[in-house]
Amino acid sequence: MRRVDSFADLKTAATNYHITDDLRHIISYRDFLELLQYERVRSDRTGEAFSLLIFEGARAVRDEVELRMITQLIKPNLRSIDHIGWYGTKSIGVIMPLTDSEEAERIEFRIKRQLKDRGVNYPTVCHTYPANWFTHKYDGGDLNYTPWRKDQQSNEVGERLARKVPLWKRTFDVIGSFLIILILSPLLIVTTLFIKIVSPGPAFFVQDRVGHKGRTFKFYKFRSMHCSNNEALHGKHAQSFIKDGNVPMVKLDDAADPRIIKGGGFLRSSCIDELPQLFNVLKGDMSLVGPRPCIPYEAEEYLRWHTHRFDTVPGMTGLWQVSGKNDLTFKEMVRLDITYSRNLSLWNDFKILLRTVPTVFKLLGKYYGKFVNKIEKKMELDDREYEPVAMKS
Repeated sequence: MRRVDSFADLKTAATNYHITDDLRHIISYRDFLELLQYERVRSDRTGEAFSLLIFEGARAVRDEVELRMITQLIKPNLRSIDHIGWYGTKSIGVIMPLTDSEEAERIEFRIKRQLKDRGVNYPTVCHTYPANWFTHKYDGGDLNYTPWRKDQQSNEVGERLARKVPLWKRTFDVIGSFLIILILSPLLIVTTLFIKIVSPGPAFFVQDRVGHKGRTFKFYKFRSMHCSNNEALHGKHAQSFIKDGNVPMVKLDDAADPRIIKGGGFLRSSCIDELPQLFNVLKGDMSLVGPRPCIPYEAEEYLRWHTHRFDTVPGMTGLWQVSGKNDLTFKEMVRLDITYSRNLSLWNDFKILLRTVPTVFKLLGKYYGKFVNKIEKKMELDDREYEPVAMKS
């Protein structure tokens, strides 16, 4: 076959091939995202990087012949394990497994130069997973995810693979949270007054949490602990079960946490302290159902595969909460969150909400049992301290 030098000659030569034969190598957008998800999972497990090269605006080509010609220029620079597919509605993407950022940039420069020599000029963007979005290494070589830091490059792969909030879910959240707030407004007012009476300080606790796509938001709760508590105690506790991964995630208050205010244990066991998150749901930061949003210092301990729980909107309740909650390990929680994210449906959300009711009563039962045991132990101590004086004859 003769050498083709000019853009026009290449376009003419491209017409000698059947369009469907040439364009079959361009994978559909849905299949391309599935391949991208596969490479992301593989990279999270093996630690080997892959790169994503995007040709922006490629859908704007004048006709399919020109599109076929462009792909003919790209393909000779790729390997058999690389994949070309639609990346959105107007861009073509190339997945390059086992390719670090330096090698990807060389391939990008070579392809752009060849396209420019033939009069074709499309803006390109190159992303390498995970090198651009992870900071430091553990001793074992696993990398930490810090998506909320402003100095970090945007997580393009995570952004693209994260689930968009379906319309049915957002509608269900808005209507549901509004009705619950309306019905429980007396309880919200009474709880606010109670906290103000038993403990000086604000009735609400506001904290940064990591949510959908690794973005931080302001998280609301009723305050069940004293003000000015040092978070180092909880931070060490949380980091311990994240690093181990195989121990039950028992709360500190199960071991008589000194930070809890009077009545705070009941607020936590009854989940009344969680009710202000209904306003997070109304704002769109959270959903009624989804993974629990973590604290930034917890996310600093995450391994790469743990960050897949950021692929969907966090929730007030979720599959983890109704499947055992603190009796489960951290790894089990993450796996349940990923399972929920990959099987998102209205029916699953409805079932989880129904299962939440008996779960709350179960927590109240445990709290009542601890409360009774505490009273009984106190009575036993009082009986031992009481020694009747013997009457003189």
